[in-house]
Amino acid sequence: MASPKKSARRRERRAPSDFIQFIALSIVAGFVTAGILIPPAATAGLTASASINWFKGLPDDLSAGPLSKPSTILTSDGKKLATFYSENRTEVSFDQISDSMKDAQLSIEDDTFYDHGGVDAFGIGRALLNNLVHPGTRQGASTITQQYVNNLLIDQATQNGGDATTTMGSNKGMLDKIKEMKLAISMEQNKSKDDILNGYLNLVNYGGSNYGVQAAAHYYWGIDAKDLNVQQSALLAGMVQSPSYYDPQANPKAATDRRNTVLHTMLQHGKINQEQFDEASDAPLDLDIHTTDSGCEAATDAPYFCDYVRNEFLQDKRFGDNSDERRALLTRGGLTIKTTLKSKDQGTAQDQVNQTQPTDDNPDSVSSSMVSVEPGTGNILSMAQNSNYNNGKGVGNTVYNYNVDSGMGGTPGFQPGSTFKPFSLTQWIKEGNGVEANIDASPLSYPAGTKWRASCKPGGTVENPGANGAWSFQNAEEGYNRPMTVNEGIYNSINSALYAMDNYLDLCGVGKTAQDLGIVKGDGTGDQIKTQDSLASLIGTENVAPMAMANAFATYASEGKYCSPRSIESITDRRGQPMDVAPVNCHQAIDTDVARGVNYVLKNVLTKGSAHDRGIGLENASAAKTGTTDDSTQTWTVGYTRGVSTASWVGNVDLGSRSLNGLRIGGQTKDYVDGATYAGRQWQDYMKAVSRDYNTDPFTDPSDSVKGDQIKSQKAK
Repeated sequence: MASPKKSARRRERRAPSDFIQFIALSIVAGFVTAGILIPPAATAGLTASASINWFKGLPDDLSAGPLSKPSTILTSDGKKLATFYSENRTEVSFDQISDSMKDAQLSIEDDTFYDHGGVDAFGIGRALLNNLVHPGTRQGASTITQQYVNNLLIDQATQNGGDATTTMGSNKGMLDKIKEMKLAISMEQNKSKDDILNGYLNLVNYGGSNYGVQAAAHYYWGIDAKDLNVQQSALLAGMVQSPSYYDPQANPKAATDRRNTVLHTMLQHGKINQEQFDEASDAPLDLDIHTTDSGCEAATDAPYFCDYVRNEFLQDKRFGDNSDERRALLTRGGLTIKTTLKSKDQGTAQDQVNQTQPTDDNPDSVSSSMVSVEPGTGNILSMAQNSNYNNGKGVGNTVYNYNVDSGMGGTPGFQPGSTFKPFSLTQWIKEGNGVEANIDASPLSYPAGTKWRASCKPGGTVENPGANGAWSFQNAEEGYNRPMTVNEGIYNSINSALYAMDNYLDLCGVGKTAQDLGIVKGDGTGDQIKTQDSLASLIGTENVAPMAMANAFATYASEGKYCSPRSIESITDRRGQPMDVAPVNCHQAIDTDVARGVNYVLKNVLTKGSAHDRGIGLENASAAKTGTTDDSTQTWTVGYTRGVSTASWVGNVDLGSRSLNGLRIGGQTKDYVDGATYAGRQWQDYMKAVSRDYNTDPFTDPSDSVKGDQIKSQKAK
């Protein structure tokens, strides 16, 4: 290693003399005016004055600008979820790089770096002479400063989403070479030598995705750049010429030979002595690879939420005019993205879905998921499912997010079953009807020709939509096809009561109400569920994403205020400056008294209804609705407090029509599975664990009118 005295002398060297800079500038200007190095076609159009104007018109300084740097995704409490990069880079200051690394790089690339003015006049002359005399063995004369300029141009073009191969930096002609010289000279006039060398060592590629000495030192040996010894420094310095060819993993012999060449130049230039040379050149490579995984595959705690954040970022025009620009910013911009995810909630959610059906012991491919949002903000608090985030074959491997729709990296959703019924209840209250009104839930069929109100249809009515004549159905249990209140019909989830209600309602209004609460088809189109076209859709036969359900029920929790779901809380750029992100976006979607009426009914589900054994000890401050599709293929519990709304789902993605009945799930087998069974249990256990960290104030009762027994709606005629 170079002695401290040598290092001190290096740092104390003054800027190159004006005489040396004058020589360099004279050579460059001479090349321009004389036409040497300029293609004939360009020479024909250049007069002496035009050449001078062109030269003066070049930038006086090329700012280093932001280097490509990884972006980091954090939870709301600061825990790292994932890193995104095209170039793995961690910038370090000059004093955080070992002297041996500086000596090695200068020895092999530019031994007169501290003596020239950005362009090595003598080196250019030597290279020109050699290339004229020996055209088959061409020499270059680029200084460290020129290489730095060259790499900066490439880096900046790539960051801007451009094609690096079209930049001056990567595809230079003779005229571009002269421009490079001018920019290098300008840089030397505006930056210190140490700053230029530091920038270079933080910028260049040292194999694979490792850019800059800090990332390279960590990758190859698991150390910091300040701890690089002589042989390690020589290995890295030698790689710059051809990072792929001299990759010590892929081609260790070539890498070793190149390292020893660097060591020899260090010996020649007095940076090391003979003993150091002998010891370093005989040393093995001793690689100790430390990978830094990029992307959501490395997000062991919440990979699917990470994927959602990535999709939200790439679809947001705040971060670029097109997807290429946004992707370049994410992978090269050095952003710190703070998300809405709560580490504690996420861990609890993941434990619960795995407890329902472990990922690594799932022979029947039973799927489970859970997602929570915060009422009043739309912030996503947790997002979990029992699968491995990857494209590999086999049970439990998928990149599809069960909790979101196709447009955000998910599946097309799942049939929500009776968890869709609260939207009919909402419409019932909106039309002025009371929840204690008596309805005749006796009929289990409606004969052909039965009319239903549908304000969006010609004539304002439809006849048994989507039912080819008579419309027949069943209740889950016998004995409930009888007169009852709307309240009882909903909290016990009685299909005959649901249709008795809807027979009074505007079916177009039910679908519009669901859409106002964020319920749309799960296929990513954003299309409304047209309940006026299918009576079956009123009991949840159209696929919906779990997050949409959690967020819709959050609207009830926040007394009718709908908030768009959001995963990104804040972003700072590489300089720590805040960037614009999607703000909390809320509006009053339904009247406050209507939402209170829904809460008034749904809280009974957990005390005396279909999920009476799934309470969380907050009788007047929690509410839910279960859902079970035909033959128990998809099962749900969606419920909430004022502070947390959670959708819990258990079913199957690949075998969606297969019943859960009789399957071994979580170590047990049940003849009949409904929404309260597994989905209800994981919802209950999760909400018991997290709900008290948020608002658990009791719900406010609705008005007497909402609690009344009046029916103001009129059946179709």
